[in-house]
Amino acid sequence: MKNNPGKLRRVGVRRALLPGREAVYHVIARTAGQAMLFGESEKEMFRAQMRAVSVFCGVEVLTFCLMDNHVHLLVVVPGERPEIDDAELLRRCNALYGGAERSAHALDMGTIRAALSSGGAKREEMRDMLIRRMCDLSMFAKLLKQRYSIWYNRTHGRHGTLWSGRFKSVLVEGTGLPLAVVAAYIDLNSVRAGIVEDPGRYRWCGYAEALAGVKAAEAGVCRICAEGKAGKALAQYRLLLYGKGVSGGRADGPRVAAEAYERVKQRFGQLGVFERLHARIRYMTAGCVLGTARFVEDWFHENADCFTKRQNGARRLRDGDWGDLRSFRDLQKHE
Repeated sequence: MKNNPGKLRRVGVRRALLPGREAVYHVIARTAGQAMLFGESEKEMFRAQMRAVSVFCGVEVLTFCLMDNHVHLLVVVPGERPEIDDAELLRRCNALYGGAERSAHALDMGTIRAALSSGGAKREEMRDMLIRRMCDLSMFAKLLKQRYSIWYNRTHGRHGTLWSGRFKSVLVEGTGLPLAVVAAYIDLNSVRAGIVEDPGRYRWCGYAEALAGVKAAEAGVCRICAEGKAGKALAQYRLLLYGKGVSGGRADGPRVAAEAYERVKQRFGQLGVFERLHARIRYMTAGCVLGTARFVEDWFHENADCFTKRQNGARRLRDGDWGDLRSFRDLQKHE
């Protein structure tokens, strides 16, 4: 399926897309003026709404991290909207529009059920309106930010915008090293901020949720590590997060078995990459496209008519050997 250069021109290279195909994106949204608006209760509500919007839109959250003034999400957006019956549509809608808190919004389950049961044009209009909100990155982010803003402003007696403009996103290759690098970068946010030494002790990230047995979070780690069993995936992912192998780090720091180290090393390459993820790296939030050289080049050539001066797409990441990992943008290391 061909890409959509017109859409790319409108959003610019700040938001690379793969319309018509399943794609993975690192999404970043910040509060207006970098205000510290996310306390514990606010993070809990955002996490609950994130899961609800995920179910409704059919957008899978692989991992996430909620900080005091910004959020990171790693999401999988399906390539096509689903062919679903009314029962499945109601199930998805109930995740988003059911319950007392959710019914405070313009659309509620009573209205949806009435329209679907009426048949005819009214039913088709409701179905079309709902399904058009699914499997779309911009709509997922819009619904999540809007619904959280409504709750936050009502709860805190506040008015006005909560977010600093539109969200940012980076298109990420959905397998192997690129996917694992971005996931680890997201889950290590609390470590880089000096809040915790172990990301598993930070409640508002995907890794901690997976450790706690949240099924959606476990499924995300399984996909990141290409491992079918949650226990094995978590063991591999922990090794990737620390990236210390069998001998690095503090004398009293975590250690991993040599056999486990070798297995992950063979799958993902040298783990020194993950040690560098403890620094803030702009490629992860502003690189536009992140993946192997072939992935970035393929995206560039599909959209070459949008770029008049460039002859190729892939750029090496600065500061050390990142293997075959490439970015569309040539950026400095630190934010």
